[in-house]
Amino acid sequence: MQFAPSTFVPPPSTQASGSQAQIVVPGLGAVQSAPRRRPMAAAPTDPNHTLYVRNLNEKVAMKTLTTALEAIFSGFGEIIQIRAKSNIKLRGQAFVTFKNIDSATKALNEVQGFPLFSLPLDIQYARDRNYIFSVADGTLEEHKKRRAEEQIQRAKEPKKTRSDVPTLGATGWFPGGAPMPAEFLPPNSILFIENLPTEATDDKLAELFQQIPGFKEVRLVPGKSDIAFVEYETEAQATMAKQQLHQFQILPEREIRVTYARK
Repeated sequence: MQFAPSTFVPPPSTQASGSQAQIVVPGLGAVQSAPRRRPMAAAPTDPNHTLYVRNLNEKVAMKTLTTALEAIFSGFGEIIQIRAKSNIKLRGQAFVTFKNIDSATKALNEVQGFPLFSLPLDIQYARDRNYIFSVADGTLEEHKKRRAEEQIQRAKEPKKTRSDVPTLGATGWFPGGAPMPAEFLPPNSILFIENLPTEATDDKLAELFQQIPGFKEVRLVPGKSDIAFVEYETEAQATMAKQQLHQFQILPEREIRVTYARK
């Protein structure tokens, strides 16, 4: 069996940070998992159509982040709008607006702490009503006036420092108890390979994956000719292999799927 040729790109590097190493992922940079401290007032308790989502990974591209948020929250009800910006003041934050308040409440309760791109989500109700609803019921001017008054009042209140954002305990769970979708699994030094042709062998797969430094071994699953596991020495090297070989055209009309194995 002949594999299609691959294009090799040097693997990501690791940078020491104190006593810990940071994984530098192509397109993301150094992935951080330390808790963040940001001044904020007490969280609102009144239910709202809109959820305020904090602690987002600022290294992730905005389009990728928005797509991931939609994939996670759409399971709880119809989403009207997702707002996420990359400017300094608002980066690491997003607003997710549902059509129904009940959907927002369920999402808040079940997605709280969900590890997205190596950081646990910190979620609360938004303080303000989304202007979309004010436009629909003809109260937009009242909405603007009330929001301006609330902003003035909040500016007078003392700020509280929030230091209880949890560190990531990344596992394979997903809101509602279902397995986490493969695209959201945390980094792992072991990769899961799917959609392999029946002709695939340990030697042929090793020939393909050992192009990325750090390759240790490949393990075909007995009785399952279309799947296998590939192990690397570090998560960074496995990440590079995943980046390079996911959807690799192993045969003229066959692409393999490469994801992190579940821990």
